Amino acid sequence: MDRSTICFPVTCPCCGQEYLMVSNRNLIVNALATEQRLALSSVCAHHRVMWVANEIERHQIQEYAETLHCRGSRRVRNCCDARMH
Repeated sequence: MDRSTICFPVTCPCCGQEYLMVSNRNLIVNALATEQRLALSSVCAHHRVMWVANEIERHQIQEYAETLHCRGSRRVRNCCDARMH
């Protein structure tokens, strides 16, 4: 079972404070791929809020996840290339 996590920035809808949210990577990728509701939460200094990601937030999270995936793939490929030489 893959328990890898992904961190991405979220903004508290009440006060606008930004921080990193940590979630299960497979859960995020699956929700984005299948257009399921993606629950976000904020535990900033003043609020504890949960909401469903809107299209803009979903797009930003997807871009962030794809960037991390590409970086990880390159890192693995580079490690494999180095071992072959």
